[in-house]
Amino acid sequence: MQIGKLTETLQERVSSPVRYYERRQGNYQIIFPIFHEDGDMVDIYFQESPSGSEYVRICDFGMALMRLSYTYDITTEARGRIFDSILTNNGVHNENGNLFLDCPVNSVYEGILQFAGCVQKVCNMRYWRRETVRNVFYQDLEQWITTSLAVFQPQPDFFPLSDYPNSVDWSLKHNNRDFYVFGVLGNDKAKNVAISLLEFQKVRLPFFSLVVHEDFEDLGRREQLYLTRNADTQYPSLIDFQTKALEDINRFAGASA
Repeated sequence: MQIGKLTETLQERVSSPVRYYERRQGNYQIIFPIFHEDGDMVDIYFQESPSGSEYVRICDFGMALMRLSYTYDITTEARGRIFDSILTNNGVHNENGNLFLDCPVNSVYEGILQFAGCVQKVCNMRYWRRETVRNVFYQDLEQWITTSLAVFQPQPDFFPLSDYPNSVDWSLKHNNRDFYVFGVLGNDKAKNVAISLLEFQKVRLPFFSLVVHEDFEDLGRREQLYLTRNADTQYPSLIDFQTKALEDINRFAGASA
């Protein structure tokens, strides 16, 4: 890899100085004027590409995901799918946390812009529209309930009380017992679920409530408290629900798993 020639090519396209430092043998950090919103420079490294001498690998050695982890965790299936879609849409790959792009050496400037733009989107995932996350979360919840919990005859948008306007996301039945499943993403839904549970409990409805969170830690402390007081069982994430729901339903219904 002719690092000097590559930086000269880049210098021809920008007015700010372009420099490089060899951090490890064959791995070069490129000082290039692309910045995050807080003023920090986007981390960009060059290394040899497995695709051959006509290509260069642009990567970040895990710096983007480390930066993201300070404010946002990719701990749920919904967030993971959004993360994967960002990479796919920008032609960037992930190898054990190292984001990388192999591009032709004669397009290194365009490759850096493409890679840095992807890194900026990843680092700003926490600003993605909540509606995007909401749709993915509820779709994933619906798909899992209607397939993995189909034996419990799931009914969507079930109204336990004819004179009460709020519905249950999913009603399940097992051993003549009712299970009400609520998906919760955000404080507004958490408040509505807590209020519904109180109303159902006031009239002594015989049911077990299963509350599935997109991310419990994203809720306000007051909303967390309301649900903790009134829900029978909560799952901090969809993955937790997928792991434990079948066992819990059998246990609450007095049946063997």
